[in-house]
Amino acid sequence: MGKGMRTVKILAGLTGALIALLAVALFAVWLWVNPNDYKGRVEAAVKDATGRDLDLKGDIKLSVFPWVALELGPASLGNPPGFPAEPFLAFNHAAVRVSLFGLMERRLSTGRISLDGLDVRLLKNAQGVGNWQNFGKPRSPAAPAGSQSAGLPPQIAGIEITNGRVSYPGFTLEKINLAAGAVGAGDVPISLSLEADRGVAGERLTLNAKVDLHADSELKAIKLMAVNLSGLVARAGTESPVHWELTAPTIDVDLNAETIEVPEFAASYSSAHLTGKLQASKILDDLAVTGSVTLAPVVLKELAPRLGIALPKTRDPRALAQFAASSDFSYDAGGVRFNQLAVTLDDTHLKGDLAATGVPKVLKFDLTVDQIDVDRYLSPETPPAAPAPKAEPKTASGAPAMGSQLPDAQGTLVLGSVHFAPLDLSNVRLTLGSQSGVVHLYPVLAQIDGGSYSGNVTLDLRDATPALSLDEHLNGIDVARLMAGTSYKGKVSGRGTLNLKATAHGAQLPAVLATLNGHFDANLADGALEGVDVGYELSLAQALLKRSPEPARSSPARTKFDAFKLSAEIANGVAKISDLTISSPALRVTGGGSANLGNKAIDIQLLASVQSVPGTSVADIPLKVTGTYPDPTVRPDIEALAKAQVKQKLQDVLKKNLGGLFGK
Repeated sequence: MGKGMRTVKILAGLTGALIALLAVALFAVWLWVNPNDYKGRVEAAVKDATGRDLDLKGDIKLSVFPWVALELGPASLGNPPGFPAEPFLAFNHAAVRVSLFGLMERRLSTGRISLDGLDVRLLKNAQGVGNWQNFGKPRSPAAPAGSQSAGLPPQIAGIEITNGRVSYPGFTLEKINLAAGAVGAGDVPISLSLEADRGVAGERLTLNAKVDLHADSELKAIKLMAVNLSGLVARAGTESPVHWELTAPTIDVDLNAETIEVPEFAASYSSAHLTGKLQASKILDDLAVTGSVTLAPVVLKELAPRLGIALPKTRDPRALAQFAASSDFSYDAGGVRFNQLAVTLDDTHLKGDLAATGVPKVLKFDLTVDQIDVDRYLSPETPPAAPAPKAEPKTASGAPAMGSQLPDAQGTLVLGSVHFAPLDLSNVRLTLGSQSGVVHLYPVLAQIDGGSYSGNVTLDLRDATPALSLDEHLNGIDVARLMAGTSYKGKVSGRGTLNLKATAHGAQLPAVLATLNGHFDANLADGALEGVDVGYELSLAQALLKRSPEPARSSPARTKFDAFKLSAEIANGVAKISDLTISSPALRVTGGGSANLGNKAIDIQLLASVQSVPGTSVADIPLKVTGTYPDPTVRPDIEALAKAQVKQKLQDVLKKNLGGLFGK
């Protein structure tokens, strides 16, 4: 027998002796040592290490072959000073096993680690410090380069958590069940289920997760594969929970590079389906995310109730049906951006860029809409009621102004065509600027029925009562179509120019009209006043003068004109009209008066002259217009007529008897 062979036999014998000795020692420990005798020492050591009280209520059980196994529970760990006396965490049962043979081979091989009834209660004190912070004594300085870093313990047969619970004021995760496969031997399959509750009655979220985890020994490079998250969402007021799901083939996390990459993901909620991708960088100190997302077409009326959104009733029952969207996106400390945004609502398509950037955030946009029929989305028409007059709501003293809640914004919106009430607008361009509660729309441009509109609107919301400034111009506009959607429908026709430059204050239309100050003018051609027959009123005046029978009315009542002009100065909601002129080949009407924009009352005096009426010779007949401008009443001014008749007779007498004084 050679010397080497004898050495091997000696080593084998020594190894066998050591194994036998270790087995005997462990058996002796199991036989004569009661681990419960060391509870006090363990509790004191934990107190010294963490500053928290450990309470080992249950028995500690120890086994030694073929596993060194330790079981304990129930147990709890208390909160630090300054927090309630309730435990920070507690559990019903915990168990860990280590292979005896692995220890003999200088290899740590751990069996399944199990924890049942884990209850973690997270809290913050008045200073904003969490009970999970400052856990124990400060750590020792970092280990020198080349030393072994802490990572996942090798060869763990599995980890199991059952009936777990984690709570934070207003939020609870419960029924937590976690199962992880063998750790340290390749990919680790993980399954997780839980229920989440944020304290709202009727709301509930469930999660079922399955994923394969691959990580290096230091947990610096993590790859999640076959990611599948799903569950149910229950909302208050909904009949049944809604299914949701998120899947991704891979998710790569690199803590050294501080990056996350999701090359592909798919998410669904009820009938809504999202797909996309994302990349994140600087995830530990200055998060930045880029990616893209697409929402497949969805029936909005079916999805909205699932989201707890009540859609308004629309005039067109088919409106608010189809919805789809897609966009590239990015997020960083500077803000969030949506580029190549595309949104489809029914038959309307929006494209462009949208961003909220800067400090404070400024909403920036450059959007284009191909077409929209606004009428479809208005409330259904209902028979008009007689509402009680509403006073302007009073703002409580010290209440914040509306502008304090308005984000700063700047951008342009271009619309190819817009149908609104009777108007068809095209080539609409709106430039918006909003800063510190002041909204400025300028320029606002559009083509309207062969005419054009340009506007300059400023809305100042810095005070409790909004202030409005208008500079509006309509050129070549069809007034009949302009008025068709208002209470003045069918009252006037013609094409021409309207200008308004004014200021006002108020949050509602009655207050705005009552405080309106400025100038208005109109110049119309080739139109008519509907419901007003000045020719009939002149014939009626002639009949009164001659004491002849009242003439027959024409139907419908109508006064055609070649030109209609007026200008008015508006003060506190009352328009003072000084130069109203209506003219045609056979008629000329001039006059002035007032119109109250609040109660719509009018009081206008007119002087009408017939230029050419066969068989008659009537001139300068005074007319009085009263009532409201949606429903005016025109009558001869009897008092003025009488005065004019007396004056004319006096002039005739004087001229006849004292003609020499007047010359020839």
